[in-house]
Amino acid sequence: MHTRPKVTHLGLLGALVLAGCGSSALSNSQLESQVSQICRATEMRTNRIPTPASPAASATFLERGATALMPELTSLKAVRPPSEVADVYTATVGSFEQKIRELRGTARNIEHGADPVRAFQHLQRRLGRLESQENDGWQALELPACMSR
Repeated sequence: MHTRPKVTHLGLLGALVLAGCGSSALSNSQLESQVSQICRATEMRTNRIPTPASPAASATFLERGATALMPELTSLKAVRPPSEVADVYTATVGSFEQKIRELRGTARNIEHGADPVRAFQHLQRRLGRLESQENDGWQALELPACMSR
């Protein structure tokens, strides 16, 4: 297992400010740096979410996960990728956004009485396709820090 450098809140703030500055697109190296930093910060947030102790706690678990992913989505949408990769980047971020919607939708279904075990099984099937699309995009963009999260 390898360790990842810690990302400070100041560093993330700097990345967000840079991402929003000006109207020009980032270079490939700037894209790699900023997006990797955003994804590593999210990984730190999601790693702090405890696994549910029972099926009854699964809706809260899913909602916490979606909430932890939202700052990443906001930050990723603010990034202006180089024009030659903009379509792949946009599609990849779109898959990530859909994943968050699926998490929230499943949490709502469980809150409204759906069987948590079946809801998770159904969610896993839906997320498999989305995560595959997302990982393919991050791989094509050469952004491994954002893969398989």
